Amino acid sequence: MRKALIGMFLAGAAFAPLAVSPALAQSTKDRVEMLEQQVSELKAQAPAATASAVKIGQLEEQIQFLTGRVEELSYKLEQSNARLDAITAALAGDSVGAAGLSTSAGGAAGGPTSLASGDPIADQIARSGDAGEHAGVTDVSLPLDPDAAFDYASSFLMAGDYDRARAAFELYVKAFPNHPRTADAQFRLGEIYLATGANADAADAFIAHIKKYPNDPRSAEAYLKLGTAFSRMEQTTQACKVFKSVRTKFPNASPVVQQRVDVEMTRIKCQ
Repeated sequence: MRKALIGMFLAGAAFAPLAVSPALAQSTKDRVEMLEQQVSELKAQAPAATASAVKIGQLEEQIQFLTGRVEELSYKLEQSNARLDAITAALAGDSVGAAGLSTSAGGAAGGPTSLASGDPIADQIARSGDAGEHAGVTDVSLPLDPDAAFDYASSFLMAGDYDRARAAFELYVKAFPNHPRTADAQFRLGEIYLATGANADAADAFIAHIKKYPNDPRSAEAYLKLGTAFSRMEQTTQACKVFKSVRTKFPNASPVVQQRVDVEMTRIKCQ
């Protein structure tokens, strides 16, 4: 009897694992299926995550670009403010006398409009409306004599070589700052810039002329051309201020200059 019971116990123990195994297998299968489902979901989310990363990268690039633009515009604004401060200081100075003019004044577009005849250099500049932006020139060397150097620079204008004329007059005003013809050279330099579309450089050149040579016979015309340069840069407030100063500072200016000022003020609607 005892042996029979022991045999039955052993038999049951032997078959017990067979009874548990299906349940464990099902549990493992369920876990695998669950993991596979999670993997599938993660794979489905991966493209969206990649797209988000790409979009973030694009936004960062746009932010960098816009930041650069802000810095660039801030720099240009600082330059404009500096020019405005310079011309404001010049306009605040004492009134100076005016004399007849014999050169050209800046038009609304293209090259300067001739104000008077008899000046071949001015006439040549007035015909330069199709001249391009100035380029770097390295083969210009002035004679040591100031008069010869001025004639040398002027010869480039007569030949229509505005790049070398610009370079030569730039050298002249630096080499002979106190010579009687330097005021004329500074004025010519402004004309070249204005004629070739370098309006910011033209404004700087005419501001320098106004500040350094307030008694020059061409002062009234320098103001006129400075206003023209501002107008071409769409700096209407500054342009109108300069044009108005011609009336107050130079009541005896050439009728041609006064007429040109009136035309320019009407064109840009000065108040």
